[in-house]
Amino acid sequence: MRRFGTYLFSRTLYAFIGVLMTLAGIAWVTQALRRFDLVTAKGQAIAVYLGLTMLSMPRVLGVVAPFALVVALVLVLQRLQADSGIVAITAAGVSQRRFALPFVGAALTVSVFIATLAFWLNPTASRSVSDMMQTVRADIVANVIQPGRFTQVDAGLTFHIRNRDGDGSLLDLFIVDDRSPEFSYTYSAKRGRVAEVMGRSMIVMEQGTVERKAKDSGANTFVTFGSYAFDLSQLTSKAGNDSYGLSERTLGELFDMRKTDDDPGIMPEIMNRIAEPIYPLAQTLAVFLFLGFPTSNRRGQTLPVTMAIIVGSLVRVLGFAVMGISKGAPEISFMAVVAPTLLMSVFAAMIIVGVHPVVSTSFADKLIDRLRRAMAGRQEAAR
Repeated sequence: MRRFGTYLFSRTLYAFIGVLMTLAGIAWVTQALRRFDLVTAKGQAIAVYLGLTMLSMPRVLGVVAPFALVVALVLVLQRLQADSGIVAITAAGVSQRRFALPFVGAALTVSVFIATLAFWLNPTASRSVSDMMQTVRADIVANVIQPGRFTQVDAGLTFHIRNRDGDGSLLDLFIVDDRSPEFSYTYSAKRGRVAEVMGRSMIVMEQGTVERKAKDSGANTFVTFGSYAFDLSQLTSKAGNDSYGLSERTLGELFDMRKTDDDPGIMPEIMNRIAEPIYPLAQTLAVFLFLGFPTSNRRGQTLPVTMAIIVGSLVRVLGFAVMGISKGAPEISFMAVVAPTLLMSVFAAMIIVGVHPVVSTSFADKLIDRLRRAMAGRQEAAR
């Protein structure tokens, strides 16, 4: 059994890697398309574009890895069931608890991988993305803004220039700043230039106007100026460690912050990070409950496979729900760890006792029949 257990362990991991790479490739394409405007609209080099998209992958991998494990387990267990391998293993005297060990070992390996992502790699990559985006924004303002084109530097901040002078000055500068929840600002000037003023990056505008419009009442205020400095440091100031968000800090940094900072969001973030490696174990046991017991092939595998995928996926979806609730109510943030631990314990106890949840085919047939009748009734009513 030891050699066969090693075979099941390696086969599960191979399937997991294959499914993970497929899902990660699909997710990478979506991330790449979202940021493609860095090349087409903001004039960034392809290396910057690829760097940003690749740095976003650790977060994507942390999300899709638990679901990839569910699919891998279903593939391996369903294949064993179809070949009557589980029946043969059970007939040889191997208990379900011992049979589950290779899959639990694979789940532990995936848990270590997810823990590495959640505790260190994911926040480090997010921090690098944040720093690169600040550099990209500053570069857009200083060099990339194209004459005659409206360029969105940040959410709610748009620049437009008529042309560039030989000394790099921006001619007929137009800025719309809609980031404030109360006011919208519109700046226009005949000339502007990017300069460092007392260590801060500024656009010094000459001979122009500022319009401030209240968003609630629509009241306008106009001011004419001879010289005005628009602060760009807010776009590039995120270089110090103190300005990073909670999601951009490693688990060790979060524990250090908890000693000196009373931010209520720190504890939910810590609990959610700790909970992430627990879910692969709970999902593995959930899938094993439906596919790890010997059954007759005459019953068919469609229903057990469907239930295994649904229940295994719902375990992780429950984690996302608990995560959202804990962030809104920090006093119950411990539930982020308790919930998957409790599920894992219940599933493990069921496997040890030998409880095999089986949905009867007659119940499934009745449910499908009712759904068909309901759909037929709606179609008839629509006619």
